[in-house]
Amino acid sequence: MTLRTMTQSLIPALVIGILLGPTAPVQAGEDGGYAGAPVQISVGGRAVGLGGAYVALADGPTAFWYNPASIGNIRNDQLEAAWRTMSFDRKTGYIAFVHPFTQDEAAMALSWTYAGVSDLYEYNTDGVRGGQISNFNNAVTFTFGRRFSPVFALGATARYVQQNISNINAYSIGFDLGVHMRFPRDWDMGGTTLPMSKLQLGVAVQRLGQKYPWTTGDYWVKDDETGSSFDERFPVIVRIGAAADLWQERVILAVDGEINEEEDARFHAGLEVMPVSQLAVRAGMDHSEPAFGAGFVLPLDNNKRSLLVLDYAYDIQPGPIDGEHVFSVGARF
Repeated sequence: MTLRTMTQSLIPALVIGILLGPTAPVQAGEDGGYAGAPVQISVGGRAVGLGGAYVALADGPTAFWYNPASIGNIRNDQLEAAWRTMSFDRKTGYIAFVHPFTQDEAAMALSWTYAGVSDLYEYNTDGVRGGQISNFNNAVTFTFGRRFSPVFALGATARYVQQNISNINAYSIGFDLGVHMRFPRDWDMGGTTLPMSKLQLGVAVQRLGQKYPWTTGDYWVKDDETGSSFDERFPVIVRIGAAADLWQERVILAVDGEINEEEDARFHAGLEVMPVSQLAVRAGMDHSEPAFGAGFVLPLDNNKRSLLVLDYAYDIQPGPIDGEHVFSVGARF
């Protein structure tokens, strides 16, 4: 096999595997290694500290990632940015803005997410290093959510994704759909009262219709060669979750179940405790790995209508991989 043939066969493998998922967690042998793996990882300090159990609980700008229907519950302008420190020179972060519509129980959100890997280089079969390889991912989303009744809300996200690796670009458009339910009062069931007012439910279907149309022609043009083309479909993810207020919003329990076409079923669970009104401490399980975190809310005016929100989480990774730190800062006004 010639060097060119070997290299040409390796590029699709790299694209499909490691380099298409620069922020994907290392998992068991049967999981991972598919297109759009960065969408799988939890984002936001609060959500990560809760083990990613956020489909029913999402109540801020990160709802664009977990459940677009929850955007419809937001009644003030909110801005949030977050970043995640990762091993293997991986980087990821986002910025999101939410704006409610005053005439309706509805809101919209815009976000930009970046993920990438630095210090990647080409090597030939003799181990000689060549040029640096670019590898980054940009995603821009538009989310709209509306509450149609005190119980029921719907939402949708349109996502535009760009992936670049070594001058090869792929562009994709896909959609997420979400449902959120919360109950304004308890249920009386024949003398037994069910505390439904303490419960929230959420369902999200993510990455519908999303795929990468790859072509390696841009890589081989420098050698006056042609490449190959193929489509790589994102696996659809379905998440179902519930969140319960256990004590006057001072103790919250959240659980999610997740089904991915390319992975085993996953389970997320998290507990948030607020010992005082401005401080929250969190612990969770993201599938089989624990996570911990804390959050702090600082009022910016006497009426407490403008708030500064700070969140931090430590996400333990499987095997020998170092744990990852997640920082979020947000403003509500």
